[in-house]
Amino acid sequence: MSTKPAHQKSPDRLYAWMLTDPQHPQLIGEIIRQSNGDVGLQYDQTWLNSGFALSDDMPLEPKTFTPVHRNGRLPGAPGALDDARPDRWGEKVIRYLYKPGATVFDNLYFAGDERFGAIGVCPSSSAYTPFLQRSLPRLEDAADLNAAVQIIESGEGELQAQQRALVGAGGSLGGAKPKAVIAIEGEEWVLKFFNAEPFDLPLVEHATMTLAHKAGIQVAQTMPIPLNAEHALAVKRFDRAQGKRVHSISACTLLRAEVPEGMDPEFGYPQLARALRRAADPRTLDAQLQELFRRMVFNILVANTDDHEKNHALLCHTNGRTMKLELSPAYDVAPTGSGALAHQFMVSETSREPSLAEAMSGAESFNLSPLDAAHAVAGIIAVVNGWQTHFRALGVTESDIVEVAALIDAPDLLAQRQSFNADVYSGSVKPKRRPGGGAKAFR
Repeated sequence: MSTKPAHQKSPDRLYAWMLTDPQHPQLIGEIIRQSNGDVGLQYDQTWLNSGFALSDDMPLEPKTFTPVHRNGRLPGAPGALDDARPDRWGEKVIRYLYKPGATVFDNLYFAGDERFGAIGVCPSSSAYTPFLQRSLPRLEDAADLNAAVQIIESGEGELQAQQRALVGAGGSLGGAKPKAVIAIEGEEWVLKFFNAEPFDLPLVEHATMTLAHKAGIQVAQTMPIPLNAEHALAVKRFDRAQGKRVHSISACTLLRAEVPEGMDPEFGYPQLARALRRAADPRTLDAQLQELFRRMVFNILVANTDDHEKNHALLCHTNGRTMKLELSPAYDVAPTGSGALAHQFMVSETSREPSLAEAMSGAESFNLSPLDAAHAVAGIIAVVNGWQTHFRALGVTESDIVEVAALIDAPDLLAQRQSFNADVYSGSVKPKRRPGGGAKAFR
């Protein structure tokens, strides 16, 4: 039986909850509608007394926090709360299933219980009662989910009742690509769907992610899921662990909080490195900076130019009222542009160009000596040089390898791999001395 989208009313009031332990939710505060379409957040007094700042732009103060608008930014929510709302795909699902013309306030409510990080949203300040709590779809539901996704994307046809239930249970996550949360052997995964791509992008992304792992990069676990002639891609959630939820923020939220109101933030690897210096646990800082350097170099070499600020995340580890940040596993890593295209994330203080020289120019920002940075680059090049063998072993077809080669082996990128000489580069980049010591060795 098919059903038409039901128009539902959102509540008059909403509250944010912390769900790091879902069995013991903690009230954070009230979400407040703003006249311009934004929402604000006001901490509850109990949270002010015993909680922690959700993000740097939301310190523990008795005020209403509202989003800062820069560069014509669309209505949203402040700080970490903005990361907890669905955008793009999630908004599309909510408009289809529940409320055409939904506002930011509506979207926060209708997203239900499955959202990024550990912030929950519901109409009650006395108990956590989200809009929707259902059993998650399972792996065997992938084909039905894919069919539902195509109906929502195209706007043609109507969902069957079962499809509505499947999508409603976990289909309102944000991001550009359609996705749904599913359960695989008792753990939560995000199932990403790709339609009308020039090649089997889910399988190519899986191959790229596992290639990154071979290059020493921490990546989210991925699994290609066969669908008709191509695949969907399952990605294990890194914001869920052993029945708990991990408070998480995007690099977008972190870097926006780094600059004063009225100034536009710069999004890039050097900027994220600086933020980690301030916000990471000092005991893991070196390892995190060097991990970030590896990701930057790998993304350059595999033409992953779609490395924008929402494609980097931080896990928030709290100890009482203090919070330290840690890079999440890498995700959304796949060839997306040719060597001639600029990266979304800056690779140096002044450039977005896919240039190893630009990446090397700021080695000291990642606690690397020029020598160790150069040898790290050489090691990643050695792995990327074997990308075709790796992709074939994972089942990528010859025709798709030809398509991907136009990206990874684009003339400029291939020339950089072939001409890179660690000894030459290590002598051409001079590290800036930092107070109290110099650049540290890559480990």
